[in-house]
Amino acid sequence: MGRRMNPRKADQREIRLTVSQDVYSLLKRLAGVKEVSMNKLLNLAIDRLLEDEDIQELISRYNLEE
Repeated sequence: MGRRMNPRKADQREIRLTVSQDVYSLLKRLAGVKEVSMNKLLNLAIDRLLEDEDIQELISRYNLEE
């Protein structure tokens, strides 16, 4: 599907997420290696999740895009 979930500023919503210290540290280091912000890194992960075949099937089956 190739969808990119990059809404305009006015359309953006904040998501709060709690993860373990180990996961946080790993994500912070990955963001540094990729030279992107944590926000950008997590948005890339969400984009990949939404492009997953199983997730796409659920979105389609339950008409979640409407």
